[in-house]
Amino acid sequence: MSDGHDTALPEVHAADAADDRFLVRNPRQVRQLLRSLIDQRSLINAHIDGRDRSFPTALLELDDDEDFLLLDGSPQETSNRAAEQADHLLCFAQLERVMVRFRLHELQRVDNEGHVAFRAPFPEELVHLQRRELYRLETPITDSPHLLLPPGEAQAEALSMRVVDISGGGLAVTVPVDCAIFGLQQRYRAQLSMPDGPDLQIELVVCNLLPQRLPNGTEVKRVGMRFDDLPRGGDSAIQRYIFRIDRQRKARRNGEL
Repeated sequence: MSDGHDTALPEVHAADAADDRFLVRNPRQVRQLLRSLIDQRSLINAHIDGRDRSFPTALLELDDDEDFLLLDGSPQETSNRAAEQADHLLCFAQLERVMVRFRLHELQRVDNEGHVAFRAPFPEELVHLQRRELYRLETPITDSPHLLLPPGEAQAEALSMRVVDISGGGLAVTVPVDCAIFGLQQRYRAQLSMPDGPDLQIELVVCNLLPQRLPNGTEVKRVGMRFDDLPRGGDSAIQRYIFRIDRQRKARRNGEL
């Protein structure tokens, strides 16, 4: 999160970037999810105009009579001014480790007992990735995250691997069949490097080890791992990458690229 870093991200619309089964449009369900964000005091990463520039915030109140919500402001006045002038905020949060994503438009700066806050209409829809249906993305070879395992007892040198698929819940890599580094239910500290974002220091737990034959006939071992610990902003960085790749693929299918 930075007040000075302002790199444009591809414009992402919920209907383009997520399967319809993840979209919540029912007003009552939208209210319930917003209320849960307040009750669980969920941290929200608010991206100004959908860009990398963001600030941490939280939902403070819901006005169910007028369908307005109150969003906490930033400790940084530069972020508050930028949010006040923005067309929208692209918000990422988690409810019990399940990603919630929504846009806020028509922000109005208000005073909340001496602190900056923003009043905005309820979002018309939210993306809510169900725990058992986390949207998994098979990564493109030329635009993949990479996982770096530091030297340890199992290997003398750092090991870099291309991430072959990723979701908000975990990732998978492939290694040679005779690689003995990974063990089921073992925990590993690693660095996840995103093509369009930060290097994330993470912890992973191995969930499965499966033999796999590549199209060229090579035998490999596929290692599926879940995230056991993500740094602040890590989930948002992963979801932005997933949405970007998914949108690019849909644009190619539609002949737009």
